[in-house]
Amino acid sequence: MNKKWMYAMGAACLLAACRPAAEKGDGTLDVIDVAGAYEQQTELKVSDLGQHVRYVPLETTDSCLVGNEPKIMVLEKQLVVLTNQTAYCFDKESGRFLNAIGHTGEDPRGYSTNEPAYNPRNGLFYFVRYPDQLQRYDAQGRYQDKVKVETPPNLPTSFAFLDTLMVGHYNNLAQMNKHNHALGLFTEAGLLTDTIESTLPPMPPMEITDIASISVLRLGIAQAIYTRFGDGTSSYSIASPTTLWNYDGELRFKDTFNDTVYNVSAAGELTPAYVFGTGERRLEPKARWSDVEVKGTLLPVLVLETPRNIFFQCAEDLRKAVNGVYDKQAGTTRMCDEEKGLTDDVNHFLPFRPSACSAQGEYAQLVEAADVVDFLDENPEAKENSALAPLLGVGEEDNPIVVLVE
Repeated sequence: MNKKWMYAMGAACLLAACRPAAEKGDGTLDVIDVAGAYEQQTELKVSDLGQHVRYVPLETTDSCLVGNEPKIMVLEKQLVVLTNQTAYCFDKESGRFLNAIGHTGEDPRGYSTNEPAYNPRNGLFYFVRYPDQLQRYDAQGRYQDKVKVETPPNLPTSFAFLDTLMVGHYNNLAQMNKHNHALGLFTEAGLLTDTIESTLPPMPPMEITDIASISVLRLGIAQAIYTRFGDGTSSYSIASPTTLWNYDGELRFKDTFNDTVYNVSAAGELTPAYVFGTGERRLEPKARWSDVEVKGTLLPVLVLETPRNIFFQCAEDLRKAVNGVYDKQAGTTRMCDEEKGLTDDVNHFLPFRPSACSAQGEYAQLVEAADVVDFLDENPEAKENSALAPLLGVGEEDNPIVVLVE
């Protein structure tokens, strides 16, 4: 398996080195010109992602109050909002509350984290239950069963699905794993059938007691975790919601500290799909665990892909985020500071900050109700805009509003 990975990695690096600009090349691999776009930053607009914007106020009742810092999943007919304790399912068209999907807890049906993987093949959500299980629920909130996952030696941090396989990503956030696997391929019953080794330099063996301090830095949607150890060494890790995702029948994979996006096959083979060309600003993978200078570097940390374009975020100096949009048809890349968001040149609403996308090609954002109320108060003329009519009945204590761009 190492040879398969090394061959793919070598081909991707060679192509990236030879073609710094975004182009199709030999017809099999795009190189997205991150370095060039970063040097010539320009305003990003909603129309760079899509032409139609829709607003879905989520129903607010005592049964579905959304807490702080929620996340969203966009399915074909449902909007799933992930909170600290559970997942709430809403109708995608009307915003009507449908049902809760499980809950965190130690009881037999509880799960440990509220960021499930969704399997479109069977319509089930898979929630992680430490130390070695996945709890399965359907979209109606009915508990199905649990899957015991073979752990060599620990549970992957995230999952996606390829045919009848579950594919797990080992993020190694705490660097406590005794292996250097990037991916594990599992049967639906949780049996490990294959592994793919990481291209990242392996971490020196460490234990929890070796950690002196941990700092968390927000990088747009992603986070950087900076760990200092008692012996004076240090490491960086990246926590991103997009390391594995399904796109147009393919399973995509992007490892942290890697500029290449791969397709994963059911045979465990990795084929480069496209490369983020960071040029001289590339962050060396060994920065993961050594005191490599990070100033002046760019590292792709988030990828949201639709048929028309790719929205991505790069970490600048591992300290702040920069937004980017790659137009697949035109082969062009544009970038702008993440703090500015994307200017809404379609309906002239608040800046758009996508945090998820759907298989149907929609980008999504959750907007706090209080922010909507403040915007309408400060811009009374916006109330005459028929496109913003769904927002007029929003109260500042209501659930968030989902903004969909397609």
